[in-house]
Amino acid sequence: MNKLSLFLTLICAALISPVVLATEKTYRCEVLSDAYIKSNGELDIVKDSPRVGQEFAVVKKTGEVVGDVMDSLGKPKVIASGSNGNAYKVIWTQKSAGKNGAFVDYLSIEGFAKDGKKPFGFFSGALLMTGVCDQ
Repeated sequence: MNKLSLFLTLICAALISPVVLATEKTYRCEVLSDAYIKSNGELDIVKDSPRVGQEFAVVKKTGEVVGDVMDSLGKPKVIASGSNGNAYKVIWTQKSAGKNGAFVDYLSIEGFAKDGKKPFGFFSGALLMTGVCDQ
């Protein structure tokens, strides 16, 4: 009976571990505010934005984003994996149609926040989205 208990425990551990590890490797985020920088430099909060309340996931190792909010972004580059005092950071770059132009998108998640919710900021041109993530 002791061998059977050990065997069942090992089977359960093998089945549970990948699920636990998968959740530790992904941020799940929700957009709480949507804004843009006006031509005079002031920040304008978008009222009734369809982005507010939307969710997305970020694969920590690759920076890949899954979800409607930033779904079209390709070729992410993780520039900081995050630590106790440094946020997790991802950038996306692509050339624009014009000469010497480029688009740069930037996501920062404060993974070191201790209250369970990790604030994020996403910047794309004049667009700024903020919210919280969890693991």
